[in-house]
Amino acid sequence: MKYLQKKVEKMNKLWEGRISGNTDIDVDKFTFSIDIDKRLFIYDLIGNIAYSSALKKAGIISTTEFKEIIKGFQSLSSFFNENSNKNNFFEVLSQYEDIHSAIEGELKKIVGEVAGKIHTGRSRNDQIVLDEKLFLKESCYKLAESLCELELSILKVADKNKDIIFPAYTHLQQAQPVLFSHYMLSYYEKFLRDIKKVLINFEDADYLPLGSGACTGSGYDIDTKYLKDILKFKEISKNSMDEVSSRDYIQDFIYSLTCIMIHFSRFCEDLIIYNSLEFSFIEINDAFCTGSSIMPQKKNPDVLELIRAKSALIIGNFVQMAVLQKGLPSTYNRDFQEDKKILFQAFDETLSCINIFIKILKNIKIKKESIDSNIKRSFLEATDIADYLVKKGEKFRNAHNITGKLIKYCIENNKKITDLSIKELKQYSNLFENDFFEKVSLENCVNAKITPNGTSPENVYSKIKSGYIEINNLKEDVSNLKLRIPTITEVLKEAKIEIN
Repeated sequence: MKYLQKKVEKMNKLWEGRISGNTDIDVDKFTFSIDIDKRLFIYDLIGNIAYSSALKKAGIISTTEFKEIIKGFQSLSSFFNENSNKNNFFEVLSQYEDIHSAIEGELKKIVGEVAGKIHTGRSRNDQIVLDEKLFLKESCYKLAESLCELELSILKVADKNKDIIFPAYTHLQQAQPVLFSHYMLSYYEKFLRDIKKVLINFEDADYLPLGSGACTGSGYDIDTKYLKDILKFKEISKNSMDEVSSRDYIQDFIYSLTCIMIHFSRFCEDLIIYNSLEFSFIEINDAFCTGSSIMPQKKNPDVLELIRAKSALIIGNFVQMAVLQKGLPSTYNRDFQEDKKILFQAFDETLSCINIFIKILKNIKIKKESIDSNIKRSFLEATDIADYLVKKGEKFRNAHNITGKLIKYCIENNKKITDLSIKELKQYSNLFENDFFEKVSLENCVNAKITPNGTSPENVYSKIKSGYIEINNLKEDVSNLKLRIPTITEVLKEAKIEIN
């Protein structure tokens, strides 16, 4: 592929006919986007192959020309597959203003002037939307796939530790006893909603933008239904002005990433706290910790801290994307050049966090003895004591007051509830009877939470079982998304049908 290694003496810009002379070199540096949008190479190539096929169908490109163009695109595809991670690939692309001019320029080196036909009836405005939507659809698939693996990891940890009684916290104060598996399932539900958001993001991006042109549509008889089918979009966009001026599908995607990362930040915060010596509820595997340069005893949960920190980046990406669009006039504006930096960073950071967190979760150790020791020193059964009195006929507000005084008495006398005698209990209410200690044992406190979303073992075990089914079904739905994303091999195959 020696033609790809030639230096360009003068950079050919797609729009240079209108501008006299050369643009200032600092303007070139300031406006060029190839360093960012080179990542869209394969998507732009797929779009070019499909669009060239449509131009052939419209009679704008002859069969002979089309054969040469397709051969050229095949050469570019081969070069990409062989060199996409090599320096010379990026050196070649760096000679161009953006990914669109790069592919057209490299095609011209192979097939000559006929390459100048492939942009007929098309604008970089609808071309970049196509690239971004193809990228976003594939990103949704990858993200949803990893989130499903995360959910399975959460379910396995819950299943393995389903009988451990654990302190639920409010205000970071121990509140009530709960199954550890119920706690894990609380994050299962959060990430489940995130998966569903990502699936919606896929659907919102699944509209073909080609045919929009710069902003008013195309003056050529382009078969957009054919393009829709070959590029695997579910529908054709309905308004050319809307299509080239909107990035809300990217904004919504980054919002989904923001929700994922906020959930991760909270999950990591929990695990960091539970991993501390003061709690010692869990132990993070050494492979996911670091040490201190000065304190030999330290084992720091740095990976969890970095995930927590990266949530700030993604929240910032969402704000950037929203502010980028604020106040823009219709339709396309060069401001949109900056959206790719935001999109790529948000996606890359989120996906990397999901994948590393899955590894952490698979290797985490739950320290049951330490948890048991901790909860025996608390008064997690307090609410159930009040409920006990209510079920004996007391008004809840009175029961709450009686229980509060009882707990205060225990604290002042360094006693646990189980240390009290019936005689001591009856000083606070005659409703206390011999069945009291059994009724307010931690096991019965957990068993008593019988509402469908509660922590009773029956509910939790059922949720774990149904969770496996739910995620396996979702994995199948996610796998089907891959079938709705065009590959270059598929598009080339369809294009070759036009030659015959």
